[in-house]
Amino acid sequence: MTQEQWSAIRNRNKDYDNQFFYAVRTTGIVCRPSCTSRLCNPENSIIFYTIQEALAHGFRPCKKCHPELSDWNGAKAELAGAVQKLIAENYQEKFSLQTIAGTLYVNKCYLDRTFKEITGITPLVYHHQIRCEQAKKLLIRQELSISFISCEVGYQTASHFTKIFKSVCGCTPSEYRHNYLELLRTERTQTE
Repeated sequence: MTQEQWSAIRNRNKDYDNQFFYAVRTTGIVCRPSCTSRLCNPENSIIFYTIQEALAHGFRPCKKCHPELSDWNGAKAELAGAVQKLIAENYQEKFSLQTIAGTLYVNKCYLDRTFKEITGITPLVYHHQIRCEQAKKLLIRQELSISFISCEVGYQTASHFTKIFKSVCGCTPSEYRHNYLELLRTERTQTE
C-alpha cells in the first residue's frame, strides 16, 4: 500500500473510488477508499485494483460501501433517495422528520443533515415541493376549487396551502391558474 492510497483510505476520499479497493485480512471484507466503516490498520490491508480480483481472493463486499455496485453513489445518496421516494409516495400524508427517520431506521438529525447535504434542501421543503407540483397538475382543471386542491394534496386549509405554494412557486395558486389559462389562450390565437 502506498502512502497516497493510505491517505485516500484515511480521508475517505471518494475521488479514489474504483481506482483501487482495499481488503482487510482480519474481517475478510473489501471496501472502497471512501467507505465510512471503522478505519482499518494499514498492516492488515491489501490493495486490489479490481473488485473481481478481491472477490477471487475470498473477500466479501462491504455492506456499507457496496464496492461490487459500480453505479452506487454512497450511503448518503442512497438514504436521500429513500427519503425522496417515501415522501413522493406519501405526499398527501402529514408526517414529521421523526416519522421518516423511524421508518428508515436512522437518527432524525443525521437524516436531516444528510438529506440537506445531498439535495441542498430539507425533507420538509422537499415535501412542500412535491405537494406543489401535484397541485399544479390539478390547478389546470378549472372545475376544481383551490380549497379542494389544497385538501387533495394534503394541506388542511386553503390559506396555508396558498402561503406554501407562493413560497415554493413564486405566485399564488389563483395566479398560477390565471397565468396558465392566459398562456393557453395566447397559444390558441397564435395557431388560428
